[in-house]
Amino acid sequence: MRYSAVILAAGSGTRVGLGYNKLLYKIDEETIIEKTVKVFEQDASCSEIILVISKNDEKDMRSLFGNRVQFVFGGATRQESSYHGVNAAHEDIVMIHDGARPYVSQDELNRCKKAMESYDAALLMVPVKDTIKVVKQDVVDHTPERSTLMAALTPQCFKKDLICECLKKAINSQDVFSDDASVVERLSNTKVHVVMGEYTNIKITTKEDL
Repeated sequence: MRYSAVILAAGSGTRVGLGYNKLLYKIDEETIIEKTVKVFEQDASCSEIILVISKNDEKDMRSLFGNRVQFVFGGATRQESSYHGVNAAHEDIVMIHDGARPYVSQDELNRCKKAMESYDAALLMVPVKDTIKVVKQDVVDHTPERSTLMAALTPQCFKKDLICECLKKAINSQDVFSDDASVVERLSNTKVHVVMGEYTNIKITTKEDL
């Protein structure tokens, strides 16, 4: 199964506090975004890599990659950036991945591909380890049953026509969505299939993550 990889890299990463896009931070002499892209470059099923970037980072990003990576500019929201990337894809299956998740494994990609042979939408998830509290106005409102809770990872995988249609609706609705799977959950009748991920597939969000 062939697919298009859409890697979101247009965020500013202000929570890390570097003063520049955290994806350009080097770990072991390699930037975070290079590590992320490499995983997809090494997957023979990935026919194209579309990197969604900020205009401010264009020069730096283009200097890192060869001809296999395509570049599109992001939008004001996550759903706009995802839409720009997905709209540039040529395959019927797209995997949308956070550029700040450089440790996604080949096994995870293989499980995603297997799921997309049977489903129209799927995402990597892991069971939460901690007890989660719902808090309102600095007071615990309730404690949901931990066995029903899972943390969403990426990539999140979709039939291209489905996610394009849902992202268009999301942009027009002006609602805020924290990930692409929630767009499909709320704006279509399609069920999103859960694919077991790995705890090592972390998202670099704060300075502590670095």
